[in-house]
Amino acid sequence: MIQVTNLVKDYTLAAQVYRVLNGISFTIPQGMLSAIIGPSGSGKTTLLNILGGLDSPSAGQYLLNGRDVSHFGPDEWAHERNHTIGFVFQSFQLIPALSARDNVALPLVYRGIPQRLRRIRADEELEKVGLGHRIHHRPQQLSGGQQQRVAIARALVANPPVILADEPTGNLDHATGLEILEILRQLSQAGKTVVIVTHSQEVAQVCRQVIEIQDGHIVTNTMEMEHSL
Repeated sequence: MIQVTNLVKDYTLAAQVYRVLNGISFTIPQGMLSAIIGPSGSGKTTLLNILGGLDSPSAGQYLLNGRDVSHFGPDEWAHERNHTIGFVFQSFQLIPALSARDNVALPLVYRGIPQRLRRIRADEELEKVGLGHRIHHRPQQLSGGQQQRVAIARALVANPPVILADEPTGNLDHATGLEILEILRQLSQAGKTVVIVTHSQEVAQVCRQVIEIQDGHIVTNTMEMEHSL
């Protein structure tokens, strides 16, 4: 599902070139629950941004579901994100003025799906994450864990095969974080490819594949049998 080969990312600041990713290569199979782990400044967030088309590599190849997306333009990536990739962010990124239902339904607006069908599908996804009774609540009326569940439902509403999660438990207490990890684990069991960027070894231990990055290099890439929480 995801394959990167000799991926390089450089940034230029004040005429000085800084290499953030230094020729990294790995494969994440379909249906895998993977963690990209490393300390702050290791390059893991830059890598996630490239995987989601929010940034572009300086060199190397990125295959997504067998297609070379390394040099996609903004329009191609907009289409890809709307059909192939769902995002879950640490800060939830919900729109305060919208209800849980309307936050979840938002990706379907860009597909031109009629409002009635958008609401039906949003309600279905909220039910799946245990928030069927909170569809009319706005983000400020929900706990942090509930807001993250809304964010997961929003990522799933368009049925993308890939979920990219950036520190999805970072703003949650331990027990709630485990609940969110269990939802992500179940998604991988259902066949979705789930990639979690984290600095937490505890989160990584739940994942079947762990890719560790330091100073823009992959130092370990292990794939194990599925863990249980």
